[in-house]
Amino acid sequence: MRLVGSLQLVLLLAFSSTATGLSIPLEVEQPPTIINSSSGPIIALPFDKSITIQCEARGNPPPEYRWTKDGKDFIPPHVTTNRHHPVGTFVLHNKQVVEFRGKYQCYSSNKLGTAMTDEIELRVPNVPKFPKEVNSPLVIEEGDPIILECNPPEGVAPIKIYWMSIGLEHIEQDERVSVGTDGNLYFAYALLKDSRQDYCCFASFTKIRTIVQKTAMAVIVKSLKPGNESADSGEASE
Repeated sequence: MRLVGSLQLVLLLAFSSTATGLSIPLEVEQPPTIINSSSGPIIALPFDKSITIQCEARGNPPPEYRWTKDGKDFIPPHVTTNRHHPVGTFVLHNKQVVEFRGKYQCYSSNKLGTAMTDEIELRVPNVPKFPKEVNSPLVIEEGDPIILECNPPEGVAPIKIYWMSIGLEHIEQDERVSVGTDGNLYFAYALLKDSRQDYCCFASFTKIRTIVQKTAMAVIVKSLKPGNESADSGEASE
């Protein structure tokens, strides 16, 4: 009975320490438990001064830490310290970040076992760019539908698409003209006033505070009335 009572006391102390966040009594041995870690992916932004990748565990004896990067042992720079017990958290400064992109895992071990974090991916995005293009004017007959493709470059979500002129005037949208979920500009049917040479797609990557512009596209709407074709072409090429 005395043995059972002692075991219950040990279990009660262990449970209380975990539940309340108190230090585990020295006489109670416990395998490591991860109590704080970064959740991925971590996006390194151009204006970040530093990136912190966290890993902290609790256990008795106090756990030791090791990291892997892309499945291989990794010795992190600038490991942070804690007055009460060691932690596995490390800091990367902005100038170093590009060389440290990859997938990390933290392992915390003592003689009773090992705990590990989920995979933490560090992404260092490139600045998105539209490819350089030379677009021929799109010639459409009055009344026909028009589709102007945006095809934004890949980048860190979320992405917002805007259609504007070179002078940064928004292309007016209504029941006839709209932007699709794919970012393309759709005209249900073409009117003569749709002829212009500066339809521009702008992609805004809000998380990295970047806006990129696609090469302007020209549209020429040909009139169904005889004798107006030359005038239409002139409007779009001015």
